[in-house]
Amino acid sequence: TDGRINIIDTTPIEAGNQGPEKGRGQPKRDLEAGWHVKADSRGHMKSTYGYSIQTNVDEDGFIHAQTVTPGNAHDGTECDTLLLGDEVALYADAAYSSRATLKKLESFGIKDKVQRKGYRGHPLSAADLIRNDKIAVTRSGGERPFTTYKSRYRLARTRLIGLVRNMIFYGQAVIVHNIQNGAKFLLLYGLLEAKQVG
Repeated sequence: TDGRINIIDTTPIEAGNQGPEKGRGQPKRDLEAGWHVKADSRGHMKSTYGYSIQTNVDEDGFIHAQTVTPGNAHDGTECDTLLLGDEVALYADAAYSSRATLKKLESFGIKDKVQRKGYRGHPLSAADLIRNDKIAVTRSGGERPFTTYKSRYRLARTRLIGLVRNMIFYGQAVIVHNIQNGAKFLLLYGLLEAKQVG
């Protein structure tokens, strides 16, 4: 595809504790967090009390936009925030498949590469299943920053309490991630030479 594509994805981050409650010795929960419930690759439901981090990543792994929400916020609610409007195509999983999203992509002239989801009594067609599999190859690139966050930066669990603090903290993680990604590209490809005019 000519032009930049973007991939939207989300991951749960476990909430930190506020310290022990008086007289009970049990840690209090971060009241601004929420339960993130999602099926894993085997179809088992997994629950995480904390926050959801959603990113808009290009095909080279650079993060162009990021949001942090309580874990119980539906993935699709942040699509407007993450959609930049100048993408040539948007890749996303079925959580972002809504009429509103598809209509917005059409209005911006952005190619729809959002996976489809089935409903009770209306399962996915064979064509939709094939389409989803093709999209999954590119869409999987949106998961790489989360792997970096959790394995390299050890950010699978937040150290801070409250939504605003976590937005700032994980915003700093975006900066570090993009700098490191840029350094990798610089080593691989060097600086692009400016085209001489005339």
